[in-house]
Amino acid sequence: MAGWLDDRDLPIETGFEGEPAPGLEGLPRMDLAPVEAQLPSLVDQAVRGPVVLTRNGTESFVLLPLDIYRRLWAAAPRPPVIEAEPGSGKRRRR
Repeated sequence: MAGWLDDRDLPIETGFEGEPAPGLEGLPRMDLAPVEAQLPSLVDQAVRGPVVLTRNGTESFVLLPLDIYRRLWAAAPRPPVIEAEPGSGKRRRR
């Protein structure tokens, strides 16, 4: 298939160690070993960059390596932080 590389199977390494990526807290985890046993080329390709998976002819999922996900998370816009002094104690009543 075009685009698939025929490199030997090397261990998967990421530039980060330890804690999970921000924004992934509480999400279910899946052991990748069964997928890698059945489709090693898919996992190998996903380590190199994003892979779009289709289901019933429609784009359904994107596999991202954690280092790319971290960059995406860091670049995402955040809601503005509004700094304000405590009010004078008067509140409007309805």
